[in-house]
Amino acid sequence: MTAIVPERISVSSLLEVVLGDLLNLNNNLKSLFGAENPVLVSAAEQIFGAGGKRLRPALVFLVSRATAEIAALSELTTEHQHLAEIIEMIHTASLIHDDVIDDSGMRGGKETIHQLYGTWVAVLAGNQGFCQW
Repeated sequence: MTAIVPERISVSSLLEVVLGDLLNLNNNLKSLFGAENPVLVSAAEQIFGAGGKRLRPALVFLVSRATAEIAALSELTTEHQHLAEIIEMIHTASLIHDDVIDDSGMRGGKETIHQLYGTWVAVLAGNQGFCQW
């Protein structure tokens, strides 16, 4: 009996499937996070301009696309987009607060929000992330 060995799929090739979704997500996060406060807008540019893998929302999009046919959907819905945004906002807000608590100066090779803007702005930015949805 011969075992069937599945073809290996790289993470980057999986993410290519949802690259457009992730680009839209990143733009939406910047506008949601900063709202109308110029300091928070600047902090949002720093936070979401830093890159990151966005694996949590990517998983939402991958599962959504994989099950879309079963649900008779031709495209992802705004609910899919909102779920991905919520998950990433909670994750990002947690990281901002974690950096304050740990007094971390760097995250992913870039200065943390509390290092750039001070503790008060970092706590406010983290709270803003938790409160958006």
